[in-house]
Amino acid sequence: MLDWFKKGLGLQHQPIHPPWRAGQYVSYFLTREDGTWTAMAIRLHGQMEDGSWALSADFKTQLGECTAWFRSDPRASLDTFDPMPGRVERIRGAPMSGNADVSTLVQRPEMQTSMAMNLLMVRRWGAAKEALGGAAREVGYPCGIDRAYQLVTPGPGAEVRKHHDLNPRVMLTGVACLSIDGGKNPITVTSFGWSDPNGGMPDSYDDFVDFSHPKRVDHEAFSLTYPATWFLRSEEIEEPGLRTVKHFAQLGGNTCATTLSVTLSHGNAAQVAAERDGIVNKLEALPKSKEGDVRRRTADVPVVSGDAAGFAFDFIGPEIDGFSANGVFRTDAGDRVAQLSLFGCVARANPRRDQTLAEMRAVFREIVESFQFT
Repeated sequence: MLDWFKKGLGLQHQPIHPPWRAGQYVSYFLTREDGTWTAMAIRLHGQMEDGSWALSADFKTQLGECTAWFRSDPRASLDTFDPMPGRVERIRGAPMSGNADVSTLVQRPEMQTSMAMNLLMVRRWGAAKEALGGAAREVGYPCGIDRAYQLVTPGPGAEVRKHHDLNPRVMLTGVACLSIDGGKNPITVTSFGWSDPNGGMPDSYDDFVDFSHPKRVDHEAFSLTYPATWFLRSEEIEEPGLRTVKHFAQLGGNTCATTLSVTLSHGNAAQVAAERDGIVNKLEALPKSKEGDVRRRTADVPVVSGDAAGFAFDFIGPEIDGFSANGVFRTDAGDRVAQLSLFGCVARANPRRDQTLAEMRAVFREIVESFQFT
C-alpha cells in the first residue's frame, strides 16, 4: 500500500491548504450509515525545538471523549507516514474493556484516531495537488464551500474507493469531505480558521464556529446539549467555603469566536444561596458596565423554570458585535448552583456578521434551556 501511495500519488511536500500557522483549527463530523457518529476537532499548537509541528485532535462519540496528540515533521522522507501519532488521553467515558464486542469497540473515542491520520496525510500527496488543477464540481458543504475538487483513491478493501472532496480554503488538511464509494459514511468539515495566539488579525475572514449537530452530553454533575464538535474541559477553582469546578470550551478564530462555560459550585444551602444571588446581581448590573456598550435583550432570552434565571445581552464595540446568553440554576436541595454562560463575537467587517449573530442567538438560547443537574 505504501508503494502505491509513493508511485500512484507521487508524494511531495507542497501542501494543498493555507500554510500551517500555530492556532489554526478544523473540525469534522462523521455520519455512519448505521446511525453512529464521531465528532473531531484538530488544532495546530506550534513548532517544537526540532522544527516538528505539534497537533492535538479531540474525538467524541456516544461513548465518551478523548484527546490524541500527533507530531508532524516537515522534513519527513516521502516514504514514511506523517504525522506520527502520540499519546491518547481518555477525557470522558468508561475505560476500554477487553470484553467489549466489536460494535462497541469501533464506537470508542480512542478508536477514532485514524480519522485524523486519513485527513492529514492527504496534504502530502502529489495527486491531491494535481486534482486542484482540474475541474471543480458544485457542492454544498459548511463554511460556504460550494466547489470542490475530487480525488479518488483505493480504500481498505479491494472494491472500496475513498472519495476526497478537496478545497484549498480548508485549514490544516485541505479536505472538505472524505467518504467511501461516492458518499457513504461522510466525514464533513464543519468549521475551520485561525486563532492567532498573539492576537494578530488574519489575512481573511475565513474562520468559523460550528453550530451544527447538537448532542446531549452527560457530564459528572450535569447534562447539556451543544454542538458535537465543542469539547468542554474542566478545572477546579478555589473559592472560600465552596467547591467549584469550571467546564470551559473556546471555539473559533480571530474574527468569529465563541466561548461556553459551566461553573458549578457545591456548598451548604446558605453558601449556595449567597453565591446564586451574587451571580444574578452581577448579571442584572451588567448593562451598567462601562466596558463597551452592553444592552440587555428582551428577545432571545432563555426560558428557564423555578428559581432559575435567564439573561441575554448584546455587546457592541468599535470593531466587533457580540451576543451572550446566560443561565443561573440551583438544585432543589440547595446544595449546588450552576452558572452557564455563552458568549460569541464577530468582527463588524466580517461579511457573515449578521448571519452568524442570528445563529448564535438561536443556538445559545437552546443550549441554556437544555441544562439539567444530574
